[in-house]
Amino acid sequence: MKELQRRLFHSKTLASEIFLASFFVNLLSLASPIFVIQILSRYIGYGFDGTLYTLTSGMFIALVLGAGFSVIRTRMCAALSIRPDEELQSAVLAALAGIKAEALGRIPLARLQEISLAPQSVQAAFEASRIAAVLDMPFFLLFLFATFLLSPLLALITLLAVICSLIAGGMNMTRARKADAVFRESHVAHRSMVNSAIAGGDTVRMFNAAQYLGRVWKEQIARLLAFRNGIVNQKSYSQAVVQSLGALLRVAVYAVGAKLVVLGDLTVGALIGASILSAKALQIASNYNQAALGMTKAGDTLHMVGEFLALPRESGSGSALKEYAGKLEFKDVAIAFPGASGPLFESLTVTMEPGTIVGIMGKNGTGKTTLAKLAVGLYEPIRGQVLADGVDLRQLATEWWRSQVVYVPQEPAFLNGTYRENITLLNRDVDENRLNEIVRLVDLKGFLDASPTGLDTPVEEGGKTLSVGVRKRLALARALVGQTKIAVFDEPTEGLDAEGCAAVYNVMNLFAKQRVTMLVVSSDPQIVKGFNAVVDLNSKPVPRIGVVRKNGNEAQAASAGKG
Repeated sequence: MKELQRRLFHSKTLASEIFLASFFVNLLSLASPIFVIQILSRYIGYGFDGTLYTLTSGMFIALVLGAGFSVIRTRMCAALSIRPDEELQSAVLAALAGIKAEALGRIPLARLQEISLAPQSVQAAFEASRIAAVLDMPFFLLFLFATFLLSPLLALITLLAVICSLIAGGMNMTRARKADAVFRESHVAHRSMVNSAIAGGDTVRMFNAAQYLGRVWKEQIARLLAFRNGIVNQKSYSQAVVQSLGALLRVAVYAVGAKLVVLGDLTVGALIGASILSAKALQIASNYNQAALGMTKAGDTLHMVGEFLALPRESGSGSALKEYAGKLEFKDVAIAFPGASGPLFESLTVTMEPGTIVGIMGKNGTGKTTLAKLAVGLYEPIRGQVLADGVDLRQLATEWWRSQVVYVPQEPAFLNGTYRENITLLNRDVDENRLNEIVRLVDLKGFLDASPTGLDTPVEEGGKTLSVGVRKRLALARALVGQTKIAVFDEPTEGLDAEGCAAVYNVMNLFAKQRVTMLVVSSDPQIVKGFNAVVDLNSKPVPRIGVVRKNGNEAQAASAGKG
């Protein structure tokens, strides 16, 4: 309900208009019982047709006005949620794009998918009809008061029925929240398994994993069905309670009312009118329970989204260097991940002068990719500094730094869009001649020429359907578009044929001529021979820095020995 209050008071003027419309909607709802009472008491009693015409005309006007106010209120309730829904969508998108890579990488993909869909479920919970149902709740007193004017005893019976309905709704809400939380976790686990089965489709087939997959699938589906059936049973129980309360209320009102009619304390018209009024009061309470349950679940979803939005973000502020020469330094750098027994590496100190090439060597799991991500600013050290021309990366504007550095990851990923849109992410204004030259340089032209739409060919599924060679070439093309000073390559020739490797060499040679500083994870002999220095991550916990001698001169890329 806090979210509803926030939405209502986000625009106090609109909220006031909605409350006013709700008042008229409920006030005009009194026309029906009044019409019944008057018809039965006055027209049937006296038979004057003028009374019938007047009452019928008045009822028709009340119905038209009531429908008009209801439509107006629905539109205003819908307008009430437009801005908050847009803000939530934008906040989730901004978080997905801005949360630090290290924090985002610890969240399972299935959970991220659930979070990305959360705005839609919240939007459904705060649709116009549910907001109206909550706002109608205070007006049950209006129908209760009208019933009281007819018969205090019948009003008391109605009040007891409404209280029972609210208590039952509160109990159902508590049970439903607990069941929903468990169901959500089970659903995330099942979605994670499905994602792994889709991503590892070849593994499922080649290793005859269908039996294992089937067993796990059946267990998870059985669990989900059990939870779903429990939720359905709970909903059925709640509906049965509501129907029973409605039936009991009618029985009680007519039983007690009939006695009052016999005693002469109530007319037949008043009895029927009181029955309509009491039913309306109970209906308002029932509608409130349903809307409140949906909003409460949405509140739990918003809490989950709030925890996600609170994760650390990349800095949106910072400075930019007027002239960046391309110098990069690691100064006493250490990094460790949550839950690890110790740092991945520590006390790393190495200086990369502009235009030098430093290689990163080490066995699997020694931190090669982690070091590459430190260089581009995706990760931050737990100790020490990464410096660009002597300035800590944490003091620089992230957007500016990303315009100075390109990253060719081991497993390139792309956005759903065209080849052109993916290649030009760093520079949307690149001219066509330059773009065609880049395509030729990375040996992507032949592939694009085979497509009737060329650069406007769509990239789907984040590029997962493309071959390794095409993905690597596309990543190289993307790297060449920017005016880079730093280039970071992570196993650039892995999985490539001779032509693909030649494209990588061409790009790296071009960068070398442009005096771009390069940090390279590779054991490719053709690339290794170009290293000026090597960071050996096999040396634990302090990496060993080796300076490569060329033509009898030490390269100026790095300090020798251990950092």
